[in-house]
Amino acid sequence: MIVPRRVLLAVGFAAAVTVAAAAPALAMPNFAQAYGVPCSTCHTAVPTLNAYGRYIQRSQYAYMDAAVLKKALPLWVGYQAQYDSQASAPDTHRVVWGNVEVHLDGLAGDNWSYHVQQWIWEDSQPGGLDTAWVSYNNLFKHNGYFEVGKLEVPAPSPYSQFFEIAPYATPEVTVGEHTYELDGNRWGAKTGYLNGSVSLAAAYVGSDADLNGATDFVPAAGKTLQYQAAFMRPKNPLEVGIYGASGTYPISDGTTDHFNAIAGYLQRDPTRGVPGVLLVYQTTHDDHPSAGATSAANGRDYTVDVYQPIIKDTLVVGFRREMTSDGMGTVNNASNIDLTIQLARYLRLFTEASLGGNNPGNGRNRPGTPAWRAFIWWTMPVAKAKQ
Repeated sequence: MIVPRRVLLAVGFAAAVTVAAAAPALAMPNFAQAYGVPCSTCHTAVPTLNAYGRYIQRSQYAYMDAAVLKKALPLWVGYQAQYDSQASAPDTHRVVWGNVEVHLDGLAGDNWSYHVQQWIWEDSQPGGLDTAWVSYNNLFKHNGYFEVGKLEVPAPSPYSQFFEIAPYATPEVTVGEHTYELDGNRWGAKTGYLNGSVSLAAAYVGSDADLNGATDFVPAAGKTLQYQAAFMRPKNPLEVGIYGASGTYPISDGTTDHFNAIAGYLQRDPTRGVPGVLLVYQTTHDDHPSAGATSAANGRDYTVDVYQPIIKDTLVVGFRREMTSDGMGTVNNASNIDLTIQLARYLRLFTEASLGGNNPGNGRNRPGTPAWRAFIWWTMPVAKAKQ
C-alpha cells in the first residue's frame, strides 16, 4: 500500500513531538503550539526555515493535520521595536516603537488553507495589509494547490523567511525605471505542485498595495509571471532550484518595458558543523528600461550568504555579500554581518552591521557608510493549546 505524502508528513511531525517532549515549548507560530514542538522543528532560528519548514511552507500547510491544528487558535500577534542608524523617509526616526502585527493562519477542513497578516501599526503610522491568501489544496491527490490573494511569489524561502534584517538586493535590483519584485508579496494567483523531491510553482501577480490593489490587473500597471522549480526533501538539508520572471512595466515616456529574469540557487542548512549557505546567480533583461533608452539592458547579480548556529536556535551568526549590475553601467556591492539571539520565550533580538557601495561603471567598489540596525521581535499565541 502506498502511503499518501500528507500522511507521512503528519506522522513526521508527530514523531518530532516525541523527540522534543522535554524541550521548552517555543510555540510560535500556532502550528508549533498545536503540535507541542519547539520552533526548531521548522526553523534554524526563527524565522529562518530549515528543510522541513520549507516543505511545510511550499505545501501551503496542506501536509498538516486540521484536527491537530484545532488545538490552538489560528491567531497570533507580534510586536517589534527597531533601530536604524541610517533611517530615512518615511522611517525618519532612528528608533521606532510599537510595530504591531496580527496573523490569522491555518487549515479550514482537509482541502483549504489560509494566511492573513495585518499590520496594526507600522513605522509610526497605521499599518498595511502584508499577506492575505486562501488556497485550495486538493489538486493531484493533495499534491497540488491553487491560491489567490496577496501572496508570496515563487522564490527561495530566505527571501521571505530569514533572520537577517536587510532585504536581499538580488531580487530587488533596479534597472532604469523598473524595480524587480522577485521577493515581494503581491496580489494575484498561484498554483503549485509538491511531491517527493519535486517542488513546482508559478504565479501571475500585479500590485503590492493594500486592499486597493486587489483588483489592479490593468496590463499597463505592470504584471509579472513568476515561477520556481526545485529539488528538495523534508529531511534533506540541500535544496537546488531555479526561479524566474517575465512581465511588463510602464515607462514614463508612454512605452512599455518587457523584462525577464532567471536565476539558479542552492541552499544548504547548517548541519554537522558545516555552516549553512545560500548561493544565487541571476540575470535580467529589460528591452526598454527607461525613457529615451536606445538599447536593452542585460544585468547580472549574485548573492552569497553563509550562516551558522552557535547555540542551536538560540544564537546564530551570518555573513552576506551581494553584487548587482543593471546592465546600464551601475554596479552596487553590499555586505552585512548579522547576529540573532533568543532572549526569552517568544522574544528574540536581531542585530546587523551593513556596508553598501555604489560604482558608476569604473570597475572599483566604493564603500558606503556603515549602517547599524537592530530590532526586538516578540511573538506570542493569543491562547494556550488544548491538551
